[in-house]
Amino acid sequence: MPHQDTPRDDIGASWREQLAELSLPGVGAITACVDTPPADDAPTEPEGFRRREPTDPPPSGTVRRTLAARPPLALEHAWLVVPALGPVLPVDAPAGLVGDLSGRRPPVEVRSEVTPRARVRDPRGGWFRLPAVAAALRARAGMVGRGALVGPRREWFEPAVAAREDLLGTHPDQALESALAVARELGQVAVLRIGLEVLDVVPTGADPRVPRLEGLPLQVTARPSQCPLQGVDGCEPCRPVGGPWIRASQQAQIDWEARRAQALAVLGCGVCFGEALPPEPDQPQVPRLSEATPVAHLGRLHLRGGGSVRIDPLSGPR
Repeated sequence: MPHQDTPRDDIGASWREQLAELSLPGVGAITACVDTPPADDAPTEPEGFRRREPTDPPPSGTVRRTLAARPPLALEHAWLVVPALGPVLPVDAPAGLVGDLSGRRPPVEVRSEVTPRARVRDPRGGWFRLPAVAAALRARAGMVGRGALVGPRREWFEPAVAAREDLLGTHPDQALESALAVARELGQVAVLRIGLEVLDVVPTGADPRVPRLEGLPLQVTARPSQCPLQGVDGCEPCRPVGGPWIRASQQAQIDWEARRAQALAVLGCGVCFGEALPPEPDQPQVPRLSEATPVAHLGRLHLRGGGSVRIDPLSGPR
């Protein structure tokens, strides 16, 4: 059985334990997080041939050990990070499965034709706020970086935008107020400050569950281009969970495909580059990976705090 951490629905803790994976102009791809010692629970690997297991969310200890093994990266400037995920509207209508069940392609989740869409017009751009957040920060700072806030087990991915602190304002407090103004205007709940040695989380007040965290020890490393679903460096292509065999397997694969699609949409992949790679020789020939889906066309999101929802954008039909 794949390792499973104790499930938690703790939004506050997620802001302390999350990873910030960003591509910053002049710096490159980085991972930033609170510097905590990894748990001493390394699994023992059997010798000899071993078939690769399906790519479930890795244990948080595995992710932390991987980050601890990378050489540290010293940032020359502090960066302010604004999340870019707006509200979503859960849809309670039952889902269906449609597609080629032979396994040559993944099963696909579809909404019922009678499923109502949200009729609320939101001028801030629906649930995917990255273009609006990036434009607002760029107007103030001249340039931005993009990336995602990622769960400690890489189980959820939220789009995010970063701006250099010294370009947002002449004083750190002025820069922070500028970033908070963007966050409040676009419905975000917090701003992260990735400093030279510390990490701060400053809530906007939109969600009382978000804690104010100051002076947390910061770990920053260069992030290699690899599969975003896996918790180790130098990893191979991911392997789907579930398959085309029975309804439970199909539903498990649909849920896994949604998580993979979300990761590819906000972070990309340095292994498959969003293409449908065929299975490797030592793997079952079914199911096949799906192609990358644009962010605006995602039909399901894995959310911070656990669980996933099928969504419609609040800005109306896509």
